Amino acid sequence: MGHQSGELSVLHRPLKSVRNSYSDMAVDLTERVQELADARGVPESKILEQALERGVEDLWVDLVLTQYLDGEIDREKAIELVGRDRVKRADREAKAVKDDVRWGLNA
Repeated sequence: MGHQSGELSVLHRPLKSVRNSYSDMAVDLTERVQELADARGVPESKILEQALERGVEDLWVDLVLTQYLDGEIDREKAIELVGRDRVKRADREAKAVKDDVRWGLNA
């Protein structure tokens, strides 16, 4: 039960597209880092350091808010970790989703 040569090439096309996408993203990322470094007059390493710090901070906030919304930590702990404004926003967004689901179920 082998593949005909035409079938095999079709199976490989998505992989090439994924590879090209990653390659394109890497080029875009490199160019953006260079452009930011040039605009700010700092080394690219400084831009990468700042990007890593911001990324980790965003991931931390997402983790804390997810734990809060899942009931794993209480509201006061979440406020202590990420601030009252972020917790209030998470509450509003969670309520909006619940309201949308309720509306959808009753439509």
